Amino acid sequence: MSLPAYNEKKHEKMLAIGRKLEKKQTHQLEQPFVETIMQTLEFFGADGRDLGQIKIDLCLAKYKIWDAMGMWYSSEYFQSKPIYRGIDKLVDVYIKQNHVGGFAWFLRGHDLECEEPHRCEDCIKSYDDWHNQTPEERMEDQKEMEKFYGPVIDGGDD
Repeated sequence: MSLPAYNEKKHEKMLAIGRKLEKKQTHQLEQPFVETIMQTLEFFGADGRDLGQIKIDLCLAKYKIWDAMGMWYSSEYFQSKPIYRGIDKLVDVYIKQNHVGGFAWFLRGHDLECEEPHRCEDCIKSYDDWHNQTPEERMEDQKEMEKFYGPVIDGGDD
C-alpha cells in the first residue's frame, strides 16, 4: 500500500484548527490522550524509535497535539515510513472532529483501518462526560478498563 502524500492545505487547516482549539489548553496531556495516540501510531507501523520520539514530543517537550502532529505530518523522516499512514489519519480525525477530546475518543472507539475519519458526536459527548468526572471516578473507570485490557502504557512523567 502506498503512503499518502503530504498535503500543504490539509497541514495548514489542521494547524489553524489546533491553534484555535488548544489555545487555552495546558501542555500536560492527560494519560488517555498519550496512550491513544501512541497505540494508534504503533498499529500503523511506528517502531521503537518512532514511539520514543512521539513520547518525547508529547510528554517531555509537552507539545500541544496540533503542534506535535504538525511536526510529524511535515517531517520528511516520517513521510518515508509506514507510520505516515497513521499520522495522515490522525490529522484527518483532528480536522473532522474539531474537538480535542473528541479527537482522542474517536481514536479509542473507531477502527481507522475500516472507517474513514468523520465527526462523531457520540465521541465528543463521551469525552465531555469523562472530563467532568472526579479524579476518584476516573480511577475507578481506569481499574475497570484494566480488568479487560490490562495495564496502561506509561506515558511518562519522567
